[in-house]
Amino acid sequence: MARRIQKVLKTTLLVVGEGAAEKAFIEHTKGIYSAGVFNQKVSVDAADGGSPSAMIHYIVRTNCHVSYHRRILLLDTDVSITPKDRKEAKKQKIELIEATPRCLEGMLLEVLGQPTPATTKACKSVLHAQLSGPETSKQSYAPLFAKPILDSSTKAQIIRLKGLLSNSVS
Repeated sequence: MARRIQKVLKTTLLVVGEGAAEKAFIEHTKGIYSAGVFNQKVSVDAADGGSPSAMIHYIVRTNCHVSYHRRILLLDTDVSITPKDRKEAKKQKIELIEATPRCLEGMLLEVLGQPTPATTKACKSVLHAQLSGPETSKQSYAPLFAKPILDSSTKAQIIRLKGLLSNSVS
């Protein structure tokens, strides 16, 4: 009797961070929430900073040959996102996850229940001093942002990112 091969349909997700620190944090979070997900392929990239417009164009330019089911951009909010950029992101089917207050580091300090300094530079300084290594390494986030900490977070951006990575949201 011939064996039947069943094809499993997979969704594809592209998550782009503003820079190397965002990419490392996304990779860390992906390791926690995508590990047991077999019906989704997740790719992570970094846009290497710049304006929101430049990051949106980076995603379009570098991924035009791949048809992802979802494209996500995790970016800081220290540079305003213009209505034109929001419209372009929507047109290109790129979901924006805005790290508040100010930046990824400010958002992560809030996840830890710590006060957030008034500037992006200060937020980065405070959080990076607590990481177990360089902010560009996914392993550096593991001690502070273990699954129980991320699971208990009430930050909408973290909840959305977890849901997307675990393929449990629409």
